[in-house]
Amino acid sequence: MALIYFSSGSSFAQTYAQKISAHCESFLETECIVPEEEISQQEISDQLEACDVLVVVIGENPAVSGEDVSAYNLIDNDRLRSEIVLAMSRDILIVLILIDDAKLPERSNVPGAYKKLIDCKSHRLRSVFWSEDMELFLEHLQEELEFISEVKQKLTQSVEVNYQRLADFDGRRQRKGGQVDLESSNGMELRKVVEAETIFLQKARAVGDAAAEKNALSALGLAYTRLRQTLKAIQYFLEELKIARNLENFEEICILLANLGDAYAISGNISQANRFYEEQRDLAELKNLHAYVGSSYNGLGYVCVQQKKIEQAIEYYLKALASYRELEDHDKQLELLVGVGLNWRKLGEWEKTIECLSQALDVAKYLENRKEEAQIRLDLVEAYFELDKRDLIIHHLEKAEESLKVNREAWPASLIRRIETLRRGKSVPRTGNDPSSASG
Repeated sequence: MALIYFSSGSSFAQTYAQKISAHCESFLETECIVPEEEISQQEISDQLEACDVLVVVIGENPAVSGEDVSAYNLIDNDRLRSEIVLAMSRDILIVLILIDDAKLPERSNVPGAYKKLIDCKSHRLRSVFWSEDMELFLEHLQEELEFISEVKQKLTQSVEVNYQRLADFDGRRQRKGGQVDLESSNGMELRKVVEAETIFLQKARAVGDAAAEKNALSALGLAYTRLRQTLKAIQYFLEELKIARNLENFEEICILLANLGDAYAISGNISQANRFYEEQRDLAELKNLHAYVGSSYNGLGYVCVQQKKIEQAIEYYLKALASYRELEDHDKQLELLVGVGLNWRKLGEWEKTIECLSQALDVAKYLENRKEEAQIRLDLVEAYFELDKRDLIIHHLEKAEESLKVNREAWPASLIRRIETLRRGKSVPRTGNDPSSASG
């Protein structure tokens, strides 16, 4: 069972920490620690060391004028700082929660530990949208906990395999191929894997095995990507790319160009991201590597969105869509059709928005993805409202309710809230379907 430690920046935030921990214990079946306000440094260390996640809750109570919980007061919170430092030293995942209008100081105005906190994944829980925001937070936390569990199961084996690979290089037998599988990893500092691969990289270079060196560089690049240390990931991907070019492994080159495009995009260097996506596209088209053509156009579309070039982004996304249709990848088709439709919406092109979303709806039905089907129908409701097509507004609202009701799944709170908001905002009367009874 996962163990979560809750910290807070004030007594007001402490009450929210207790409330959030109750949700975690109920919905995620975790064990939570919400320490008392008076606790020794040793107790903090003992309790936190056994935990998988540190959740930091920051909240400001405007009704209590005597309590200084301003953003800058956090800098002087020695207990919170020590908890963050301990979590960092033990590679414990840190998640930040901001209650309502709470905020942190500017990154440039805080010491080292708080820079780490500001860089962490954050969630805002609003009192007026508590259920909806809590649902999103729990979904994210569940993904992270599943990953942590997976890493714990694989770490020992991974390290053993890595050092066996080192033994192979010592002449006991020749190793053939093989890479550390980090494809499912994200968000955890896999230091044992990084350390093993670093040693293996040194060994591979010492004996002059380019293929083994390339495998180690790949593992390190992927590991640092999961660690969100993007600049280090870029360094290793670039070194791997040089070897892949020498070996003329064009498929691997395409993968690396995509990895570099993604890494530069994450780091905010959009021009460099664009360069690598374009190179990936040119190579994939030249070598008829159809599986990577769609990926390159998808990346180029993302670059254009970041540059506010929406029409050009749509053009690239449509080319990616054509590629994924050729490959019969329906999940990617659904993702792109929804994305193109929503980008047409940004331009106020309601007919084109509806055309794309209608195609996405057909794909969602084919995949029997009821939740996505309902979301698309609600997007269509908003588009039809702009065209004043009331019959279609009513039709898709009711179909959205039916699709989840027929599937007998519990209604996500965000969907329920969105439907009710649309009904009230568009003044659409109910004709018999009640989402509150749709849990089956």
